[in-house]
Amino acid sequence: MCLSAGTPEDKMRLFLIYYITAQQAPSESDLEQYKTALLDAGCDLSPLNYIKQWKAFTKMAATPANYGNSGVKPMGLFSRVMNTGSQFVMEGVKNLVLKQHNLPVTRILDNLMEMKSNPETDDYRYFDPKMLRGSESSIPRNKNPFQEAIVFVVGGGNYIEYQNLVDYAKFKQGKKVVYGCSELSNAAQFTKQLSQLGQK
Repeated sequence: MCLSAGTPEDKMRLFLIYYITAQQAPSESDLEQYKTALLDAGCDLSPLNYIKQWKAFTKMAATPANYGNSGVKPMGLFSRVMNTGSQFVMEGVKNLVLKQHNLPVTRILDNLMEMKSNPETDDYRYFDPKMLRGSESSIPRNKNPFQEAIVFVVGGGNYIEYQNLVDYAKFKQGKKVVYGCSELSNAAQFTKQLSQLGQK
């Protein structure tokens, strides 16, 4: 892979995948070198500024044990990309995609469709015109599992959530799930949103 391959946006997205999925964040000196290389490649650093703030908030919320000295030395991003570009991308994708785990939206859907009692969904409102009205504390519920559902996300939806629901429907024979959202950003639009957030 050569330095001229891909657009500046592609390079920024690749670096963001590395930065988000790295188990140990690069040191400030390494980060400055990456920033210089990204600027030389014509990249807008605003998305990185926002992700850096986001990582700092995530680190503050995490337990101190997760951020001890692990003895892992940060790897040079561009040498890694130049030498093993496709392997690097696949490692990032493996960290982003959950193969055998249900995402939160899929877990909630499963609880609701299968009529499972779960603290995650016990407080959800249940409206069925065929059921008699009860008090607020004893909401009547149909005992039969549902076979069809429409999942609509108000805000940004994503392909990984959609694919997770498709896999769920395949695993649960006879289930039909329709997925929708009020906004579905492609990679360029998402990077543009990060850039706008980083400029604020």
